[in-house]
Amino acid sequence: MNVRRPIALAAAASLAVLALAGCSNQAGVASQVGSTTITDRQVADLVAEVKAQNAKVAGSSFDEKSTTANVVAFLTQKQILEQAAAQEGVTVTQGDIDKLLTQAEAQVGSRQKVVDTVFTNVGLPSSQVDAYVRYELLQSGLVAKLAPGVSDTTQQSKALSDYLAKFDAQLGVEVSPRFGTWTGVALGPVPNDLSFDPAAAASASPTPQPSAS
Repeated sequence: MNVRRPIALAAAASLAVLALAGCSNQAGVASQVGSTTITDRQVADLVAEVKAQNAKVAGSSFDEKSTTANVVAFLTQKQILEQAAAQEGVTVTQGDIDKLLTQAEAQVGSRQKVVDTVFTNVGLPSSQVDAYVRYELLQSGLVAKLAPGVSDTTQQSKALSDYLAKFDAQLGVEVSPRFGTWTGVALGPVPNDLSFDPAAAASASPTPQPSAS
C-alpha cells in the first residue's frame, strides 16, 4: 500500500474555491454532507485517539488545531467519496480492505508498521486504518471508472478532482467555519482562533445519522 495524502486533498490547490454561503454552524455539527451529519462528538473522539496515540511517541508534540482540522477533512471527504462511489456503482468490500492490508503488511514487515505509517503520514489513529484503506480503494475505484485506461497519475488526479468538485456542489457540503474554509473537496485555511474542546463536544452533538461504512 502506497500510503499518501488522499488524491482529493493533494489536488485541492488546483481547484477553484467553491464558497459555500450559509455554511453549517449549528452547535454540535462539524459538517454536513448531503443528508449525513458529521458531529463534533465524532471529531472529538478521533482527536482524543490521535492525542493518546501521539503521547506514546517519544519526543513528539501534539497540535490540537491541525489535528482537529485533519480529522474534520478526512471524515467529510470520506463521506463524499462514499456517496460518489454509490452513485457510480463503485463497491469496496471488507475482503478488498483485508487484501490490501495484507499486501502492505508483507511490504513493511508487520501490521503494526502499517498502523504506524498511516498515523505518521496521514495523522489518523489505529482505529481508522481500515477506514483509510477503504478511502483509498474508493478513490482508486472511482479513478478506474472516470479515467479507464489512464495510467498517468496527474491525469487520474485531475479526473477525480474535476468530478468531485462538481459532485460536491450538487451534493451540498457544508463545513462549520470553526474548522476552516471548505474549498470544494478539501478543507482550506484553518482560522487562527480555532478553539475546540473535545470534552465539551459530547453534550452538544446530535446523534449521528447512518452512513455507508
